[in-house]
Amino acid sequence: MSKEQIKELIKNFKTDEEILNFIKERILFLETQSTEQTIGQYYTDTFNDFISSKVHYKSVASSDKLKFPNLVFDDITPYFELLKELSESKEYLNELLLFAPLMMNIFNYLSSKESKENPQETLLDRHWLYWDYMQKGISEISIKEFHKQRCGFCSENAGLAHNIFKILGIDSQLVIGKRNEENHAYNIIFPRGYGNQPAVLFDPSYSIDFKMENGQKYSLGYFKVLTIDEYNNMIAGNRTPIDMSSSAATLIKYYPGQLTGLTPNYENASYSIGTGDSLKVDLQEDKKNQKK
Repeated sequence: MSKEQIKELIKNFKTDEEILNFIKERILFLETQSTEQTIGQYYTDTFNDFISSKVHYKSVASSDKLKFPNLVFDDITPYFELLKELSESKEYLNELLLFAPLMMNIFNYLSSKESKENPQETLLDRHWLYWDYMQKGISEISIKEFHKQRCGFCSENAGLAHNIFKILGIDSQLVIGKRNEENHAYNIIFPRGYGNQPAVLFDPSYSIDFKMENGQKYSLGYFKVLTIDEYNNMIAGNRTPIDMSSSAATLIKYYPGQLTGLTPNYENASYSIGTGDSLKVDLQEDKKNQKK
């Protein structure tokens, strides 16, 4: 099913049951297309398929003594909440307009106001959640656990965003790379299909903010339509400076009534694909391959 066909379905949803049935059918289809593999930091640089129940998604590689749990996206709540909003606000079905509600959807599911204001505490909570599962030898950790503790960050955010794009029929690439000097997960979207320009960087862990005089702000999606040179430089593994000024200008153009006259606030950063480290093989899969 093409993204255009999916858009038409979403436009005509009348009930919550229709939305839920579509999500379940779409996940079932994507599951049948999936193959068993390990992805994530130190395992893959990019990943294009749906993160299904067959995919072992790891934020960190397993060690000789402890196995890192697989992150499992087993909650359809964020999918439902976004599709319900899209069915009511149909202009968001444009990919560039979609980034704003998608970013807020992920924020509302995985984060909190306090976690955004204290990212180090959030990262510590996230670390201890994973560590607890590793110490107990539990092989899988549900995305619901990060929802309960509101401690999701780049791996959880980008993975959830990636699956949402796939459900919507939009070609998305989950990228394991760097943001400035730190390992980071984010997304690259291909509105015209994989391998076609333009490629659009989307980082669901950050936002472009527009502050009002009363202190309130509009927080919108952190995206950048990449030039061919920027994209090719990132593919080569080079750290590529990304200037968000054109994206902020695009948002003002799309939302003139709300944003005209407001000053955008964002953090420019350098992005690259790949961490520069040699990729590893999951220990259990390696043992299976040796037996074969």
